[in-house]
Amino acid sequence: MCGIYGIWHLDGRPVDLAALRTSTDRLRHRGPDDEGYLLAGPQGGLVASFGGADTDERLGLPSLDEAHGERFSLAFGFRRLAILDLSPAGHQPMADASGRYWIVFNGEIYNYLELRTELQQLGHTFRSGGDTEVILAAYAQWGAACLERFNGMWAFAIWDSECRELFLARDRFGIKPLYYVAARRTFAFASEIKALVGRHAHPFAPEPYAVYRFLDDGRLPGPQSGATFFKGVRSLPPGHFMHVSGAGSSAPQRYYDVVLADHAGNSGDAPDALLAAYRDLFIDAVRLELRSDVAVGTCLSGGIDSSSIVCAVNWLMAESGMSTAQIGARQKTFSAVYEDDGRHNERRHIERVLRATAADGHFVVPTVERLNADMERLAWHQDEPFQSTSIFAQWCVMSLAREHGVTVLLDGQGADELLAGYRPYVYHLRDLARRARGVELVAEAAAIHARSGLPLPALLRGAIIHALPAPAIDLVRHGRRRLHAPPAGLRREFAAEQQRAARADIAPWREQDSLDRHLRDSVRESSLPHLLRYEDRNSMAFGIEARVPFLDHRLVEFAFQRVPHLRIHQGWTKWVHRQALAGLLPDAIAWRSDKVGFETPEVAWQRELIAGRPDLFADGVASGAYLDLPTVRRAVAVWRDHGGDTRRVWRWVSLELWLRAWNVEH
Repeated sequence: MCGIYGIWHLDGRPVDLAALRTSTDRLRHRGPDDEGYLLAGPQGGLVASFGGADTDERLGLPSLDEAHGERFSLAFGFRRLAILDLSPAGHQPMADASGRYWIVFNGEIYNYLELRTELQQLGHTFRSGGDTEVILAAYAQWGAACLERFNGMWAFAIWDSECRELFLARDRFGIKPLYYVAARRTFAFASEIKALVGRHAHPFAPEPYAVYRFLDDGRLPGPQSGATFFKGVRSLPPGHFMHVSGAGSSAPQRYYDVVLADHAGNSGDAPDALLAAYRDLFIDAVRLELRSDVAVGTCLSGGIDSSSIVCAVNWLMAESGMSTAQIGARQKTFSAVYEDDGRHNERRHIERVLRATAADGHFVVPTVERLNADMERLAWHQDEPFQSTSIFAQWCVMSLAREHGVTVLLDGQGADELLAGYRPYVYHLRDLARRARGVELVAEAAAIHARSGLPLPALLRGAIIHALPAPAIDLVRHGRRRLHAPPAGLRREFAAEQQRAARADIAPWREQDSLDRHLRDSVRESSLPHLLRYEDRNSMAFGIEARVPFLDHRLVEFAFQRVPHLRIHQGWTKWVHRQALAGLLPDAIAWRSDKVGFETPEVAWQRELIAGRPDLFADGVASGAYLDLPTVRRAVAVWRDHGGDTRRVWRWVSLELWLRAWNVEH
């Protein structure tokens, strides 16, 4: 896990070395262990490596201060978090054996050992023991098709010094970030936006429509579009690559997408065989993601997803011959808990998993006092506004892991999107209604009612209405959008300017006309990419690499193509996972129906936070460019005294904190 940066003046202008250092330094938190630079001349041939204050002296690299910028039009900057091959051999930017290809890489290729063996058989040699050199050899051997062979998470750029071309790629699901700016015959890329934007680089300017959508209903820029909250800053979409040459940058090209099953309902495979295959895939995903030369721990919330990972790690260690004492010494878990016994406190469930596995549990209690103290830092690391304070609990967990010397954390992100968490019952019931399976529809609705307490008439009514033909539903949705009032609290001019675009910005209903399509949209666009961004920034703020076994592409493909009919059964979401892990996961965890998600005491925290920060909505604050501040202050006072839309109030707070983080003049 690392921080990468690069810039190429396509017209041959020299790289500003001071700006190069500033951009790379802004990523230091992502890679505190090493620092490196590559500079290349405008006509090819001249390629040189340099170091900095954090570069290992054994490499013998000259300092960047000794470079002469007028000779170089392309530069890479790199910050390393050492995970595999901790020696100087893992230093980046790294060249392949021929010296033609140079790479800066952020992420992990979990199947690098298997690929290394295959490439050696094809004649490639290796000088290091890590995965970066494997990527270089794979690209030299297979070109862009190498991406199809990788199992992992990645964002990287490869400079072909012979063809004078950049190749950039991002992993299938966007676990690792990659942003870029293409303007004025300059192309720049980085792991985080803060390396691309500022007085030393691309000017800061909010994207008005992104701000409007966020204030309206919390929607964030869609990952597949590449849009961000910043004018001129793009995100390379998940599952895409792109080329940049002297003529400019090409449009991103898709190399991967989630493919749905071509059958409706049951695939025809025996359920027991499917459950066994699912279990094997899940355990193998965890096994691969344990590959590391540093300590590995696990986030543990007490829910089925993170608990499954802890239990799988425990099983793998026991299978390798470790004793209970050895497992306890090796497996550390990190959890956020709360002092009260309310719905947010998962301690009793966490302790049940710890007793079952002998893992060494560590706890942190997030508080509003710490939230208040860390808020500006949290906003700075996130780069873009965020939807709620729930990410602060994760922030505290990452900090706790760093305090205990753990560098890699496994986490359960992605399971809800694959396996129908978040209770997407209406899509499941609509599928049954559209297939005219009335008896099963009523039975399933009754089971869901029994498990969740949701009213049975509402479940059936929603299923039947949403089973209407797509044009009818589209007509209703477009009508609602036209009647939709501007978000409360906005300046009138800003709202009027953006609302015309908002009325046209509505996807056809056919994009979400089934549970499968809804979940695929959650993976590609509406849910998972944003959660992955939060996790990447939270973990890297503390020099932690977060790994997500549920997003092993083999498991994702199995969930969508082989067992879509086993996601929800008899009112249980994630049914295939609960069943497949029988005997591995304690029943009391596997069959929980009261999990509330990774939440925080949001309302109480916000009340106290806002009460102690009267400056947030004072006249003259940066968000006044978008918010009608007198209206906002009145609405906040009503919310404080009588309750109301807590998420809307938070969006106002988050916008102001974001603008302050970017030092907007006001």
